[in-house]
Amino acid sequence: MKRRDFLKLAAGSAALSLLPREWALAAQDDWQAAFHAALAEKPWLLGWLGVDQPLLETEALAIEGVWPRELSGSFYRNGPARHEIGTLRYRHWFDPDGMVHRYAIANGRVAHRGRMVATQKYQAERAGGPLRQSYGTAPPGAAPISSGDAVNVANISMLSHAGRLFALWEGGSPYELDPLTLETLGPKVWSPETQGLPFNAHPRKDADGTLWAIGYALTANVLVLYQIGADGTLLRVAPLRFDRVPMVHDFVVTERHLVIVLPPYFADLGSAPTLAESFVWRGSEPARVVVVDKADLTQIRTHEMPAHFTFHYGNAWEDTDGSIRLDFARYADPKIVSETFSAVQRGEWRGHFASHHLMTISPRGAIREEPLLAPAQSGEFPHVDRRRVGRRHRKVTLLLREAFASANHPYFNSLARLDLESGKLERYAFGPDLLPEEHVFVPRGGEDEDDGWLIGTCLDFRRGVTQLGVFDARRVSEGPLAVARLPYAIPLGFHGTFVRA
Repeated sequence: MKRRDFLKLAAGSAALSLLPREWALAAQDDWQAAFHAALAEKPWLLGWLGVDQPLLETEALAIEGVWPRELSGSFYRNGPARHEIGTLRYRHWFDPDGMVHRYAIANGRVAHRGRMVATQKYQAERAGGPLRQSYGTAPPGAAPISSGDAVNVANISMLSHAGRLFALWEGGSPYELDPLTLETLGPKVWSPETQGLPFNAHPRKDADGTLWAIGYALTANVLVLYQIGADGTLLRVAPLRFDRVPMVHDFVVTERHLVIVLPPYFADLGSAPTLAESFVWRGSEPARVVVVDKADLTQIRTHEMPAHFTFHYGNAWEDTDGSIRLDFARYADPKIVSETFSAVQRGEWRGHFASHHLMTISPRGAIREEPLLAPAQSGEFPHVDRRRVGRRHRKVTLLLREAFASANHPYFNSLARLDLESGKLERYAFGPDLLPEEHVFVPRGGEDEDDGWLIGTCLDFRRGVTQLGVFDARRVSEGPLAVARLPYAIPLGFHGTFVRA
């Protein structure tokens, strides 16, 4: 692709936030007052209260149980943190500025550091500049948007690659951070041609260390494919043009292909006060399944399947007959985005949960789905042994929402390990006052997918603290081996990664 075409694409992606400025929050309800009134009645809303401190730090966390001494390294997590700025409360969970957390683990001890990502937006607003538009919020007098990175909040996920650490968003560049101090080093530029282009929050890494990523540019109707070497250099970048490009949060890779599912969820830009409100669900249209040959990114086949929405995939692999299989969190529609993640910002809960499915794509394009959970179980945040990416896997770690009478909140309440071969589901139910977050698998050393630990956080909203727990992956139902408690609560976040010392 020629440089001038990349520049046109960058300009197109920058236009995502150029929405009508005459819409102002003054015309809407007082979400801040509504949220705080609800918080007094629903203490679990502490997970969405937010913080406005540049730095949180605790040198030694109180530990209950025995932390495995051989588990050593850094567990990084990311999520929306600054939910309120003065009298403004953000209207969508995707909007608040991101805070990255490092749990430094060594010799059975745990330390914590949390730091706001010093994005362009965060620094400009902290310096007293006008507030900027975001995915679901249009502040009064919002500053004009010049690029996607001008509103980048770096609040979704973490990437460790080639010895460098990045906070990821979806509509702009990764932000590089110092792996020890979490100080912001600046937006990552893979090449002059791709500067500022969207880069998604869920890159996939092959066994040889090659990194694959995508980015969706709504106004240009282009998906950008990135191939990045194990040493961090950009190997290839290719645009895929479509008649319309929807929101695409995640994708999967096999040993030979990239698989990208395009739901019929399109933005009618300029039709609403915010980008979030401009999205329209066209459930009568099919979802498109795009399969791209890794060896030749121009070799693409597209299939159709019934409309659905997906945030997250577990993994994918290819059978000997060429069939592609993948597991994913399946929603009937995107109301989790358009309703749940907005309503919670004003203290309401409109629950829309996913089931977990296995999809099979035949070489001829026939697509079959089968549910992997019971109808009463909802699952999300699938995570697999990262050594199995692109190859057949057996175990998936999930958060579940189950109908426990003792649960004092409407969020996820269980941690589970699902065996794709046997269908067996081993799970652990957290206490009624705990809101668990994504847990990741850390191998102990052997090749078995159960030979390791699950590590993750949860919010104890009664005590008002966040805690980090570690489970033996073979015995999840027995509960955590140890829990390290912070002396403060961290807003609920999205994704993390573990990096060995």
